[in-house]
Amino acid sequence: MYPKLKFKISCKKDVQAFFGFVKDAEYDSGRNLEWAIFKLYPIFKKYKKDGSFNVSKKIVSDFVKNKYSQNATIIKKRLKLYKDNWKRVEKDYYHLVNQLIPLSYWPKGKYIAYPTIWGMFPKYLEDKTFLVPFQYKNEQYINTIIAHEMLHFIFYNYFFKKYPKYKNEKYDFFVWHISEIFNGLVQNSPQWLKVFKTKSINYPEHNKIIKQLKNKYYKKEIWDTDKIIKDIIAKLF
Repeated sequence: MYPKLKFKISCKKDVQAFFGFVKDAEYDSGRNLEWAIFKLYPIFKKYKKDGSFNVSKKIVSDFVKNKYSQNATIIKKRLKLYKDNWKRVEKDYYHLVNQLIPLSYWPKGKYIAYPTIWGMFPKYLEDKTFLVPFQYKNEQYINTIIAHEMLHFIFYNYFFKKYPKYKNEKYDFFVWHISEIFNGLVQNSPQWLKVFKTKSINYPEHNKIIKQLKNKYYKKEIWDTDKIIKDIIAKLF
């Protein structure tokens, strides 16, 4: 049985996301912080001094609450639109996923999409929740984002059951690469684009491997997920 996605509003989740980007800066040289926060809200750059970034939770919480208050009507309206649009492709989506990974691999979780004011849309594997932009110039792309994050949830569950040795903190970044490359390859395939119409935006460092593998897989009607994973791992090493 596949999960039913819910759509909810939470300022607290957006505050959590902010500090997640701050934490990520330890590993990505501040790339996500730049893309998600500074690019949209340069006001936060004043808290970046001497190579460090320090801002209180209260300041961030007040900022988020203010933005949500200013955009309350549009957030509610867009979230309803996202929910309705997702319902239109939901059945086709789970059919596509089932061709790659049996639906029995869907893990238990909350499965909630929350709107965000930030410029990136993180997922939370622990409780199976994720963020979507509260407004986006291409509304059709929201379904692509939802499909992307949901695919991560079932992929990680499948991957760790098939390859338990990688279920260790030291492999977190490595598995992240595998999952993102898998998603990029799958979501930009002809089969998936028939349903979602818009291509998934990949991380720049993954484009080369995706381009190499699409030449191998895009002409095939049936894909072997385990072979794809092995090919990705071989390209990463």
